[in-house]
Amino acid sequence: MTINRSLASSLVMIAACLATIAQTERAPQRIVFARGATVARASGYLRGNRDSAWFVLRAGAGQHMRVNINARDATHGTVISPTGRQETQRGGVVFDDNLSETGDYKIGVSESPMANAWRGNFTVVVEILPRGQSTPQTSNLERYVGKYPNELFRGVPSVKTRLRQLLGTNYRDFTDRMQVETPIEKDGDTIVMRGCMAHSCTIEEAILVIDLNDGTPYVALKFNSKFRPVFAADKSLIPQSLRRAMRQE
Repeated sequence: MTINRSLASSLVMIAACLATIAQTERAPQRIVFARGATVARASGYLRGNRDSAWFVLRAGAGQHMRVNINARDATHGTVISPTGRQETQRGGVVFDDNLSETGDYKIGVSESPMANAWRGNFTVVVEILPRGQSTPQTSNLERYVGKYPNELFRGVPSVKTRLRQLLGTNYRDFTDRMQVETPIEKDGDTIVMRGCMAHSCTIEEAILVIDLNDGTPYVALKFNSKFRPVFAADKSLIPQSLRRAMRQE
């Protein structure tokens, strides 16, 4: 009986130690930039589609952060702000925008649940530019003319970030109305993209216009065949291209 109790106690202690080691191994890895550097790299290893790895770094409001995940197979990346705001994208560039908060940002890497499981290494490349500087993306938006909106959203994740900030609780209404997309068009200094809810085109629609000069988005949503007021940071600056798209000129 004594031996059994001793064995049981030992097993409990071993299990506790293993759990502690596992937690330590999977604890977030802090990414630290060398003095004067704007780019830092960190590596990790994934063991299947149930596995994930986390990193943490400190950044300040007004800085521009770009996060790129390089791996041999499909991944998903998640960026969580100090207050818990979360962005999740397919692997590659998963975040590229100006920061609005100061503090620790968490970066999570996992395998894509839509792809086959795999094992292997990956690298996270983080670029943080000083306040007032950014990696210009607006000049690259025009190259998506003729392509579909989902290609732009994947290639320039900061567009979705700005849309979430602009639309708030209406963001889901926007994505629901982009199930069926049409190719992106150029109208003056803007690009225009349209979509509709599957089986409800002309009734439930969305129009997104982006100013090529500064990347500002403008959105119109149609509910039951009628457009609601336009979503814009400054409604006095609504581009004519959006008005034309709403009138289907």
